[in-house]
Amino acid sequence: MALKLQDLMMRMIDIFNSYAGSDGDCNTLSQSELVALAKAEFPLLCQHENKDQILKGVMGSMDMDGNNKVDFKEFSIFMCALTMALRDSMKQK
Repeated sequence: MALKLQDLMMRMIDIFNSYAGSDGDCNTLSQSELVALAKAEFPLLCQHENKDQILKGVMGSMDMDGNNKVDFKEFSIFMCALTMALRDSMKQK
């Protein structure tokens, strides 16, 4: 059975919720929570030799209000941008 777009959206919400909250705030991802998410959900990224610099840059890009946390809106916007970049890279092949 093919996944519906709604299923993918619900999965994104579930993933955010499963990583947010270990620091006591279930509405945001701290830097350590974001690193845990990246390691589990983007294993190829974590094999990259510059993964620490990449992850630090990702946090800076996602944290649009500069509060050192990523809320669901920031997470969603970044995931959309990442999806567009992935699509662009797939078209170039």
